[in-house]
Amino acid sequence: MNLQERAEECRRLARMAENASDWLPTHPTEAGVRSAATSLQTMAGMWTGEHLQRPGGSPSSVQQSADAYERIAAALDARARSLDARATEVEQALDADAGRAAAEQVRAFRDLVVLEQRGAAFIAAALDDYASALDDGQGRFDRRSAEVRSARDDAFAVDAPVDFAAEWSDAECRAAISAIRDVYVDAQSALAGSGSALEAVVEAEQRLGYAFSDAAGYARMTGLPATSSTSLVDAALALARGVGDPDRAVLSDAEWAAYVAERDRLSPADRRRLDDALDGSKSPEERQIIMSALASGAGLALTLALARRLRTMSPQQVKAIAGLGMTDVSAADARDWTELTMPDGTVITQKTDTTCGSSSLLMLAAQRDPFLALFLAEGALVDGHIPEYLSDVTLIDRMPEAGLTTTERLKYLQEEIRRQTNQFSFWPGSVVGSAPWGYGDEVARITGDDVDMSYSMLGPNGDAQDLVDRAISAVDSGTPVPFLVGDDSGVPRHYVLLVGHEGDELQFYEPWNGEVRSVAIDDAVDGDESLGAFGGWSSIYGAAVPAD
Repeated sequence: MNLQERAEECRRLARMAENASDWLPTHPTEAGVRSAATSLQTMAGMWTGEHLQRPGGSPSSVQQSADAYERIAAALDARARSLDARATEVEQALDADAGRAAAEQVRAFRDLVVLEQRGAAFIAAALDDYASALDDGQGRFDRRSAEVRSARDDAFAVDAPVDFAAEWSDAECRAAISAIRDVYVDAQSALAGSGSALEAVVEAEQRLGYAFSDAAGYARMTGLPATSSTSLVDAALALARGVGDPDRAVLSDAEWAAYVAERDRLSPADRRRLDDALDGSKSPEERQIIMSALASGAGLALTLALARRLRTMSPQQVKAIAGLGMTDVSAADARDWTELTMPDGTVITQKTDTTCGSSSLLMLAAQRDPFLALFLAEGALVDGHIPEYLSDVTLIDRMPEAGLTTTERLKYLQEEIRRQTNQFSFWPGSVVGSAPWGYGDEVARITGDDVDMSYSMLGPNGDAQDLVDRAISAVDSGTPVPFLVGDDSGVPRHYVLLVGHEGDELQFYEPWNGEVRSVAIDDAVDGDESLGAFGGWSSIYGAAVPAD
């Protein structure tokens, strides 16, 4: 048995003891007492075994590991400050352009050190919490399991008539039943307490796992290997704006791999042209957008055309292209329900009652295709290039000259993507939105991965925890995950997009309000109350997670 199974077995036995107590006779006879005592002792035989084994682990050893990670975090923090000072020295020692370029590279490595420092700090804090929870859980379990053993001993010490020749008074029978009931009450409390202590350790292990998963997002360099045509500087600069929250980095692990593959296919002369464009970028965001453009498969000519366009844009416009505002939202911001806006101030919401799904799909696609992000934000195409995800949209080539406002453009695209999602189904999309069975295909088309659109049309998903765990793994590597949510009525109602994870909290883009909102993992899984991150709905019906 694992810890969760042991906790469930303790709770099952506690319920059995409670039920047995409720069924004891109120006017017992000698035969009734004898039967009740026999049943008690039979049940007491179950109050021992694997389910009452102490949770393993050494809190002191875990605490030592936490202390070691704290020292690592402190050393990395000192190194980051040293690199920051070095960047300033380099910038002042060289002329303007050369100083800026050299300092940017040094600061990129500083940012990577900061990423690693925060990852180490995450692990240290998580191990510290786990050490405390394990120590508390083991202590509570020891006390409660001792009470279970005591109740078991009492069960076999109950005095009852041994044969029909005994002559017990009514008072003696009632006293015996009262003693049996007391044993059941004590056992029920002790078994429930043992299960609760085991469950607390299970939850602590789960939180530790989430923290390690989150910390892995900070160790992004391990997922960005260099090749013969790239360097650690390229990788460092690709991550230079993921420091506040690596889930919001412009380039995901998959995009970096695609960028490296596309770059390796270029001739030496073309690589020099690409490097010139990268070196000429005015900010890390510009550099990352150029890398993302090449990763999208658009080719070098279009990538360089986008680079030239970026140089004419304001910093606000460039940030919009980098991630439609999501790259600037930290987990702390999401707790305050941060609104996402276009450069002209338009809030990025679903523009009709039935386009939450298509709005989330467009946001997902725009995180991986800067040409699409540019079109959403500005309504402009680069050299006539139509983003791949919009290639089937009606009249897409005429939209730049249509004079649409940002709101009109978003509404049109959302409705077109909704129709695209439903084109091979009989789903009444104009009434209830995007069909779940077409949604997974759309996500797979965007990400290029096999996608499992796990959903339930009969009620909230019965294994929401598994869906959330799989979605966390995806978002920690830089891939947002759409969720289908609703209430307990049996009807899914709304799509939201998981865009971040920190510790025991998730961050969702909620298209009805156009905001990124945080929610505790336990609250998302339990589905017991209205959640702002789910647009006011409570329960998970499904998620478009990468296939196993």
